[in-house]
Amino acid sequence: MAGAAALAATLALCGCSVMPEVAAAGDPTPTADHPHIAVIGDSIESGLGVEPSEAWPALVAVDLRWELDNLSVAGSGFVTRGDRYEDYTTQIERAIAAKAQIVLIGASDNDLGQDIAEVSAAMTAAVGRLKTALPGVQLVGLSALSGAAGDDQLAPLDSALESVVTEAGGEWLSLGQPYRGVDGRVQEDGEYPTVAGQQAIASVVLERLDD
Repeated sequence: MAGAAALAATLALCGCSVMPEVAAAGDPTPTADHPHIAVIGDSIESGLGVEPSEAWPALVAVDLRWELDNLSVAGSGFVTRGDRYEDYTTQIERAIAAKAQIVLIGASDNDLGQDIAEVSAAMTAAVGRLKTALPGVQLVGLSALSGAAGDDQLAPLDSALESVVTEAGGEWLSLGQPYRGVDGRVQEDGEYPTVAGQQAIASVVLERLDD
């Protein structure tokens, strides 16, 4: 896709490789040459049940040498409040305060059961806030990841966020479900990815960025 290719080119100009291999977990070394990325998400992005360094944003950050702020909060969504009674609004304000250059923002199954019009309005407000506060920010929308919810359930959330992000000039990455129902990739609760599941997600993110 042209949008993802443009993002890959941006990362390449910063001296970052975009390869479909997952590096060993660890902290990226931030320098002025490495893009400052903020990730806004839920339990999957925050790495519930694994170490923070084993969550897919950290794995991708190592591979691409990102300076990463993983702002994700378990249980949160665009309108659903999770841990610390926070929804995505708080994460967005933190991304703005950090002056992120690129913001990855994912749809969330935590918003299932909420009125889709309300969720869509919250998505529009969130993206508008980011673009107003950070005019040069590059937005990347991500489809919802879930070990339990079906594709038909997630489709309205994904479609709404894709429309909002692309209309704002951002890119959209459809990640599929790299860990759902795969032995060894999902924790016993059937919802959250294991370390292997997080690695599978990271590989797909890298592949989509390289498309």
